[in-house]
Amino acid sequence: MQLFSLATILLTGSAFLANAQPMAEDPRAEHIVNAFRHAWSGYRQYAWGHDELRPLSNTTSNSRNGWGASIFDGLDTMLIMGLEEEYQEALEHVKNVDWYSTTEPSKTFETNIRYLGGLLAAYDLRPDPVLLDKAVELAETVIMPAYDTANGMPAAYVDVKTGKPTNDKNLILAEFGSLQLELVRLSQLTGEERYAELANNVIYAIDKVDTPYPGVYPITWNLDSFSPSSSYITISGGGDSYYEYLLKTYLLTDGQEKQQLDMWKKSVASMEKYLRSDTSGGMVFLAEIQENYKLLRTGELVCFIPGNLLLGARYLGDSELTTFASELMKSCYDTWAVTPTGLAPETWSWIDKSQNMSSFPDVMQDAMRTTGYIPRDLHYDLRPETIESIFYFYRITGDSKYQDMAWKIFESIEKYCKTASGYTRVDDISTATGIKGLDFEESYFFAETLKYLYLTFTDPSVMSLDEWIYSTEAHAFKLEKPIEVQAKF
Repeated sequence: MQLFSLATILLTGSAFLANAQPMAEDPRAEHIVNAFRHAWSGYRQYAWGHDELRPLSNTTSNSRNGWGASIFDGLDTMLIMGLEEEYQEALEHVKNVDWYSTTEPSKTFETNIRYLGGLLAAYDLRPDPVLLDKAVELAETVIMPAYDTANGMPAAYVDVKTGKPTNDKNLILAEFGSLQLELVRLSQLTGEERYAELANNVIYAIDKVDTPYPGVYPITWNLDSFSPSSSYITISGGGDSYYEYLLKTYLLTDGQEKQQLDMWKKSVASMEKYLRSDTSGGMVFLAEIQENYKLLRTGELVCFIPGNLLLGARYLGDSELTTFASELMKSCYDTWAVTPTGLAPETWSWIDKSQNMSSFPDVMQDAMRTTGYIPRDLHYDLRPETIESIFYFYRITGDSKYQDMAWKIFESIEKYCKTASGYTRVDDISTATGIKGLDFEESYFFAETLKYLYLTFTDPSVMSLDEWIYSTEAHAFKLEKPIEVQAKF
C-alpha cells in the first residue's frame, strides 16, 4: 500500500452512586454545572422547543426535525448534575412532543442516538413510564419504518407522515451500522426482542461483506445491494460509531454478542496494521484509505477511539492495546494543546516519519515543526471526542493528569466559545485574536461535551464505568450485570 499525504495536493446524583467511600468534591465539577446552567438558560429563553439555539443572534434552528433535540439530548445530563427544576420542565416538553409534527424526513441515525438514546438514558436513571412509552412510540413511528426495505437493511431517512422509508439508496456505515446499542437497550427494557434482532442482523450482514482490510469497511454503501459504493475507509466521521458500538453492544448484552466483540477485535488489529501512522515528532494518528492509498489525514471525530480502545483493553486485559490507546490519546490531546487557543481543528493532516520532509512545501514543513501536524479545517464545533477519551482514561487509569487535560480544554471553551446566552462553534482555532463565533450550539454540547467534562471531576463512583455504558451521544445505559474496568480510587 502506497504512503500518500493528501496535504501534498491541498497546500492550503445519589441514585447512581456505588457503595463506595465518596471522594472530596472537586470544585471544578461545579464550574461545569454552571456552564450547563448558562447554556440551558439561553436555550430556554430564546429557543425553547426548537432543536438548537443560535447563541449569537439568539435565534433558533431545527436541524433535527424540530422536536427539541437539545431537550432530549440534555435529559440525562440534567439528572446526573442534579438539575431537578430544569429536568421537570424538560420532561413536560417531552410528554407533549408529536412526532408527526415534523415537515422533514427523519434521519434514522440521528433520531436514534439523540431522541431515543436520550429517552432511554433518562429512564435508566429515573424510571418513569412516560419516558419508556415515549421511547416505544418513537421507535414504532419513526425508527422501525426504516427497516421496511426489501433486504431489511435500514434506510437513511424515513418519511414520518407516510411511515415509509424515503427513496434515498445511499447509506453511511456509521449510521446504518450503529443503531443497535439503543435498540438492544429498548429490547432489554420492554422485553420486545424485535428491536434488537433487527439492529443486530444488520451487523451480522456487514460481517459477511468482503473487505481487503479485515474488519474495516468503506463508509459509503448502497442500500439495495448492501455493499460498499466506494473504497474510502476512515475511522473518523462516517465510520466512527460503527466500530465503537461493536464493543459496547457486547458489553451491554453481558457477552451474548460475541460475534460483535470478534468483529471489534478484528477491526482494531487492522487499524494498527494498516491505518497507524507515526510522525517524526512522535505523534500517532489513524490514517484513511482510498483506492489502496494511505491518506494522511484525520480529524477530531476520530478521537473517541483512544477511550474505546482503552475500555476494551482493560476489559480484555490487553496491555499492548493499552499502549496503542495511550499513544493515540496523547496525540489527540496534543492537537488541542499546541494551538494558540487550546482548541482542536476539525481536521488535520501530517507527514509520516518515513517520508522525506524536505520534499514537502515549506508551509507544511513549518506546520510540522510548529505543531507536529498540519491543521486543515480550522473551525471548532464544540466537539466532545477528545474529552470523551480523557474521561475514559481518567476513570480507567485513575491518573489525575487527565483531569488537568480536561480542565485546560474547558478553560479554552469558556474563553473562546462562550456567548451571553450559550456557547458557539468558532471559525479559526489557529489565532487567539480575532476568532469569530459561527452562531450555532449543537445539541450534543448538552449531551456529551458537558457531561463528559462533569464526570471527569465528580466522585468516580458516580456513573461508574463498571455499571454504565455510554452511547455515541454519551447517553448512559445501565448494565444489567456490572463489569470491572474502572480504577479503584
